[in-house]
Amino acid sequence: MMRWKTYAFLFPLIVWGETVAQASDVGRPFFAFQNGVRFSSAEERIEALKTLGYDGIGSARPQDLENRLKLYDAAGLKIFSLYLGGLLNPNGTEVSPEIKEAIRILNGRPTVIELFVRGGSSNTDEEAIAYVREVADLANESGLKVVLYPHSGFYVDTLSDAVRIARLSERENVGAMFNLCHFLKVEPEADLAQELKNAKPYLWRVSTSGADVGGTNWGQLIQTLDQGSFDQTTLFAILDEIGYRGPVGLQCYAIKGDPFQNLERSIQAWRRLSD
Repeated sequence: MMRWKTYAFLFPLIVWGETVAQASDVGRPFFAFQNGVRFSSAEERIEALKTLGYDGIGSARPQDLENRLKLYDAAGLKIFSLYLGGLLNPNGTEVSPEIKEAIRILNGRPTVIELFVRGGSSNTDEEAIAYVREVADLANESGLKVVLYPHSGFYVDTLSDAVRIARLSERENVGAMFNLCHFLKVEPEADLAQELKNAKPYLWRVSTSGADVGGTNWGQLIQTLDQGSFDQTTLFAILDEIGYRGPVGLQCYAIKGDPFQNLERSIQAWRRLSD
């Protein structure tokens, strides 16, 4: 069990009661990326997420997956997604045993595979499509969806890349994910509204974080949700306009400080944003 006594501010959080409503009460499930739920065990992560009112965890690692699924199920929380992928090889990119095992374990569950596709200028769409199709076909056998995760510096590093490869893969269980921090880093001058509208048929996942407009490093582009100069209301107004009501993930990579306090600040900002 977690030793909450180190968090003096927790007592008023519990006493207020109504302020700890699930994020899903405001329309969209809200989950934290595992990289921000920095506790030493699954039990401690679950207790923190449930206490603060998150709907679960996502962009998670696959280690000890069967046991973790049982723990999250028992707590009434979800593992929204697993973060997995591979490096393109001109001779054919092998689907890792890690991905195959995760797909087997997740059979019939709503957890999605967040698939990153690494590579460079020497790689091709044909290589990426072949890899995505192979993962998608395996996932389909377990009734799972795959969302292509745009990551700065990877072969798929923009939302439009993810949408293009998803469309060309010609697999009904393949969509795309929008990641605010990578969008601002890779294509800061792009028209956010237009990019999201273009992505609408394939947009199955969204992640956000506090971020500074014009930021160039992760310290500026990944902050708690109550910080940064980027106007979150703009993002969610666009998502409302295109009819996106799916889950939203909180990117937390390398945010310094106490993880519980960071998660509390972000979910309070989420509730203000949702209001």
